[in-house]
Amino acid sequence: MLSKTLLASLGFSLLASAANAPVTINNDGQQYRAQLQPKDNTTVSGHITSYFGPGQVGVNFFVEFWGIPDDGQALSYHIHNSPVPEDGNCYSTGSHLDPYARGDATPCDIQSPQTCQVGDLSGKHGPVWAPADEGYTAIYTDWFLSNVEGEPAFFGNRSLVIHNAATNARLACGNFEVWGQ
Repeated sequence: MLSKTLLASLGFSLLASAANAPVTINNDGQQYRAQLQPKDNTTVSGHITSYFGPGQVGVNFFVEFWGIPDDGQALSYHIHNSPVPEDGNCYSTGSHLDPYARGDATPCDIQSPQTCQVGDLSGKHGPVWAPADEGYTAIYTDWFLSNVEGEPAFFGNRSLVIHNAATNARLACGNFEVWGQ
């Protein structure tokens, strides 16, 4: 029989690690793409395309954004919980994908991405910095997102939102949809 102290210690350890996102495995190879919808109030456009990671672990992303304002402000981008509605309102996409209840209280640490909100792509992989005429391109593996429907970190039915990092204004958005079928 386990002692109360040991049980309490195990319980604390489980609770302490519950906020960290697990590495996703057995991703099925389903590809998704979020194409940013045209907006009258921004020049930002582009897309992000996913494909399964090495050995079906994690998800690879190919990111291309252009029309980035040349005002010296970084852009952040996140996967949000809800899809963009028919009217294109980026503010109706809800909060960031955060199935492990990380929350917004502590900023994402790029050195410890497992402690970040799962949907905080720019927090885990860096913000968008680029002159408007050059655009921004990135390729990376995100170890904590899933392309398997029903998994807590599944993003295929959600949206991508681009923010002004300083003001948090939502500049552009688009829905993830099945790609390459």
